Amino acid sequence: MHTPKMAVGGYTILMPPGWDRIPLRSKAETQDAIKGIVDQAVKYLDPATPRDKVTQARLELHNRLNRAVADAKRRNGIDIYLPVEPIHGFVAPASFLVSKVNPGPAAQISPNETMSHLTKDFGPSEEITLDEVPGVRCQRSLPGNPKDDDSVPSRQVNYVVPVPDPGDVSEWLIVSFTALTPDETPQEFLELLTELFDAVMTTFRWSAA
Repeated sequence: MHTPKMAVGGYTILMPPGWDRIPLRSKAETQDAIKGIVDQAVKYLDPATPRDKVTQARLELHNRLNRAVADAKRRNGIDIYLPVEPIHGFVAPASFLVSKVNPGPAAQISPNETMSHLTKDFGPSEEITLDEVPGVRCQRSLPGNPKDDDSVPSRQVNYVVPVPDPGDVSEWLIVSFTALTPDETPQEFLELLTELFDAVMTTFRWSAA
């Protein structure tokens, strides 16, 4: 694996229509984004929906998004992307998380060994590049948690690359796509969601520091 030769401070990515971003590094920006998503979501409710039902729907979605944010922060997340508009009356049960991680000195024996350390539980991998920086793409299927009645199986795709730095690589970027896959999920639909994520990742570009 090659060491990147340029310093970057972030990234850009082109999202398909109907998806939105929740930034995680600023509490104010996070809450503003959540409010915007909730406001947009209730517009799709039946206009005849009673006001108390609208309030309940807003609260439930707000709480669900805040739980997702809390989980993402535990995973060193910097951004979450979610589908917020229905397509053919259906909101895709998918999301993806962008995280930056610093494995620490113990894992940084070499870039290749660090990559192995980060991806050891991510399933089969293949080599990819993100804006000329080499990395790997991993894919795995995860079972539902039998201790959680709301848990369902899922597919996860992870892109893992070192963050470009002219010196020693200290940070790594992990972009994790997750699609919920209940037993009745058509395989064709799951493949379509996965292809959409892979297509989005072709638009990924590093941004200058």
